[in-house]
Amino acid sequence: LEELYETARSVALDVLIEVHDERELYRALELDSRLIGINNRNLHTFETKLEVTLDLLDNIPDDRLLITESGILQTKDVELMHSQGVYGFLVGEALMRQPDPGVALMGLFQDLA
Repeated sequence: LEELYETARSVALDVLIEVHDERELYRALELDSRLIGINNRNLHTFETKLEVTLDLLDNIPDDRLLITESGILQTKDVELMHSQGVYGFLVGEALMRQPDPGVALMGLFQDLA
């Protein structure tokens, strides 16, 4: 992981390090990446739980940018994360299942503007 991170940084790329649990989070924090993504999707069962982000976010230093990934399906999910200090979102499935993804995206974030 460190070698990949250093290679990306050596060519001026920003690096988003994705984690799924506390062990992976601490490994990611050892690097100097400012971007940490917490994936709420269990890659074995494909089940999503927003609690994954909620359980890990207190372990992330204030100088890092947190992105919550997967399971953001409704405005209430965005509001929940926002209320906990999460301002970055990776949203895919919720948009791709809609006939007009752009309208769906605006709907997810409408109350935060």
